[in-house]
Amino acid sequence: MKILIANPGSTSYKCKLYDVQDMTVLFQATVERIGDEQGIYSYNFNEGEPSKEILKIPDYYAAVNLTLESLKQKFSIGEVAAVGFKTVHAKGVTGCVELTDSVIQAMKDYQPLAPVHTDVYLTAIDVFKKLLKSTPLIGLFETHFHVNIPPEAYLYGIPYEYYEKYGIRKYGFHGASHRFIGMRAKELYDADKVISCHLGGSSSVSAIKDGWSIDTSMGMSPQSGLLNAKRVGDLDPFALLYLMEQEGLSIAETREILISKGGLYGISEGLSDFRDIEKAMNAGNERARLAFKTFAYYVKRYIGEYMAILNRADVLVFTAGAGQNSPALRKEILQGMENIGLELDDRKNEANPEEGLISTDLSPVKIAVIPTNEEYVVAKEVERFIRMNMTKKD
Repeated sequence: MKILIANPGSTSYKCKLYDVQDMTVLFQATVERIGDEQGIYSYNFNEGEPSKEILKIPDYYAAVNLTLESLKQKFSIGEVAAVGFKTVHAKGVTGCVELTDSVIQAMKDYQPLAPVHTDVYLTAIDVFKKLLKSTPLIGLFETHFHVNIPPEAYLYGIPYEYYEKYGIRKYGFHGASHRFIGMRAKELYDADKVISCHLGGSSSVSAIKDGWSIDTSMGMSPQSGLLNAKRVGDLDPFALLYLMEQEGLSIAETREILISKGGLYGISEGLSDFRDIEKAMNAGNERARLAFKTFAYYVKRYIGEYMAILNRADVLVFTAGAGQNSPALRKEILQGMENIGLELDDRKNEANPEEGLISTDLSPVKIAVIPTNEEYVVAKEVERFIRMNMTKKD
């Protein structure tokens, strides 16, 4: 069975075609700078040389169609059993489901909670509905990995009726990434209790027990929890109300600040990529240093919380762009945590392994770097969904 995994971004699009029998990636493509006169398109087939070209890619339809035309050089579209999406949020919907009209409406109902993510996925889904009319479109919602979080961890201190009427509660995101980390940590270290730190442009921490999340830093939306590249993270609601009153901000204006002017960008006054922040910090930029240290403090705090909730973890894992590639960030986060069993080996950390331990040999809790693989998780879940539904039909 072959499954195409679509990964849309605001101005980019990536896809991978999996043979799910052995999880081989048969084809992959990346489109960058969609809408630009100088768009970048690259693709390659399994074990083949990559092809790259610069061309005008006016819109998402053109981007997706470009990748499908390349795919058809070696594979028939009829061989694609389904297109899988790492969908984010939908009112009353989670798990792995077919993206029917009702599910898409549920995504629109919760669009204000994750506007950037949801808009991108709605656009990509609409394009695929036009281009591949007879191919099932399946979404694995990021919230699904967190369905076992207990009520005491997901409820907010608001009148209970608002939870019942509107579903206002913690849901959690980055589900495919945290799930993969839990699986891989079990495979590598026989770990049942894992703290997964997905750190990058979008960041979250998850406490994992026996393969499933029991708590996570993001809440009802991806805007809460850790600082993100431009998203605000945790914020006292009364501080927000006060700001709105003082600045005379509308709801729409406030939303724009929270999702595009906050986080690392807001504190550093213009820097949102950890590579740029570290470079500026090392050059003496104190605002960049403050953003870096504030982010690290938030991560440290969540690690401490989840060490308590798990009654000590078996392994702490760093993953995603900054988590995997910044020894300086990992060191800053772990300073002074030896008393709770986290002992970093500076030499191993600086060596920056692609995958492996960076803790001392005697550290009570293992510390590891593990690359995430969200597409793998989505492909496996979509395969399971297709097989279950085929069995029901038979």
